[in-house]
Amino acid sequence: MNTPLDSVSAASQGAAPSATDERPPYDIYAIGVIFVLNVAMDTWLIVRNPQYQLPLFGTTLTGIWGWMAKIQSPILHGLLGYGFLRRRRWGYLLYMAYAAFGLSSALVNLATFGFGRIRMIFIASLTIITAYIVARRRVFG
Repeated sequence: MNTPLDSVSAASQGAAPSATDERPPYDIYAIGVIFVLNVAMDTWLIVRNPQYQLPLFGTTLTGIWGWMAKIQSPILHGLLGYGFLRRRRWGYLLYMAYAAFGLSSALVNLATFGFGRIRMIFIASLTIITAYIVARRRVFG
């Protein structure tokens, strides 16, 4: 039986840690905190810029539909933050749906509206972060 003292003594003798040693996934926690912080930032941006129309799949919505398109962002970021902080499997799956939706919408917007610095940064960062999260998918329950 492998007890904590066994792994300490094995580590002190230069042995590699066993595959069952599990360290807290601080990287995933940090991403979760960033999602939670985005809730406040998204909400602040919506309140400060009520006239802003979020482009989704090459179109913008007005009225109640436009407001609903914008309000999904802080709600989704809150759910993702909670899912990442609690390392829930549904958090990973929700993130993958979020990444697929966001990337496909951004690519359609790129084809529709042309080059945009913010759009390009979003596409690049979402692709890189998604690849990282896919590589770390084991930490989600």
